[in-house]
Amino acid sequence: MSPGMETLAERFDEPAFYLRDPHATYRRLRAEDPVHWYDEGQFWVITKYDDIKYISTHPLLFSSKDIAIISGLVDRRHGVPKTPMQESPAVMFMDPPEHGPYRKVVSHRFTPKEVGALDDHVRTVIRELVQGLPDGKFDLVEQVAEPVPVFVFSKLLGIPASEWHQVVEWATIITNLGSGQGTQDDMDLVMNVVGPYLWQLTMDRRADPTDDLLSLLTQAEFDGRPLNEGEIIGYATTLLAAGSETTQSLIGGLGHVLTHFPEQADEFFADPSLSLAMVEETMRWWTPVMSMAREATADVALRDKVIRKGDGVLLLYSAANRDEERWGDDAEEFVLRRPDASGQLGFGIGEHFCMGAHLARREARILLEEFAARGRRLDPVGEGELRSSTLIHTYDRLPVELVR
Repeated sequence: MSPGMETLAERFDEPAFYLRDPHATYRRLRAEDPVHWYDEGQFWVITKYDDIKYISTHPLLFSSKDIAIISGLVDRRHGVPKTPMQESPAVMFMDPPEHGPYRKVVSHRFTPKEVGALDDHVRTVIRELVQGLPDGKFDLVEQVAEPVPVFVFSKLLGIPASEWHQVVEWATIITNLGSGQGTQDDMDLVMNVVGPYLWQLTMDRRADPTDDLLSLLTQAEFDGRPLNEGEIIGYATTLLAAGSETTQSLIGGLGHVLTHFPEQADEFFADPSLSLAMVEETMRWWTPVMSMAREATADVALRDKVIRKGDGVLLLYSAANRDEERWGDDAEEFVLRRPDASGQLGFGIGEHFCMGAHLARREARILLEEFAARGRRLDPVGEGELRSSTLIHTYDRLPVELVR
């Protein structure tokens, strides 16, 4: 351990750490102790871009089977048994060679070509929401960030439009469970309401298939057999949460940038063709999903440390995305025209790169374009409220005004 690092008292497994400014700690760790043993939580904390890239692209050395997100590290530390939902096979908790074929069950529906074919649907959903915004103050989270990705993804899954508003609440609950912030009531709701609901829809599709993802799951095979009930529910639940919450958090980050960096916001509103640049730099600077986690399957030397077999590892994407060695001296700054922002790790890297990355980018770009078509700037109206989470970087409330 580097001199002085023994005084580090941050709690990486508690939301309060992320609600403050964690980047001061990240800078210190990157400079002094990039492979940091967090004794209180009994896991390693990784903050450098190249180290996280290495770990993420070596799944046989760093497994996702038992620990894929921070809640797994927390639960193991406290001896919390796996829930029935965690016991069900899920693409997030798979390693090679099973992971690739299981991922391919639906991944072909998220290629750039397939996502491009969804443009009309995505734009219709977003345009209706933006055109329905009031003149004056509105909550960017409740009225835009939450419904946009849920409405888009619910359509892809095959959930009836009449249920989309309910799914918004479910997606947030599922993500809170993943970050270790959910309650027993939340777990009961997922197990006793959400799971059975998705299973019933799946049975309807099995009898009368359409061109949606639930129909695809009923027809898919893995290891020479159809997916069973637990696998289908697990897959559908994972898709619902991942396809909704990451994009919601990205939209929250875009709202933050547009209201806190007026010069760069003005530059975008004057030239909406910068929408992709805005999305990529927001993914880097804001980082919607702050971390993922792994478990070492063997002793691995990394820099001047040895990560022992069985050790848990927290991959702090939010720290790596501001690594000075990767991004330069202005890594902490938001730079709209940053030429290499697309190298950000906000969607992960390696085996578990986000399947919905192309869709998330497209939703965010279309939203920005629709904002620019209706207004000339986005102003803050009061203080936003950040979500209390160890996993997701987003707002629970962000009052703004789209100025014509």
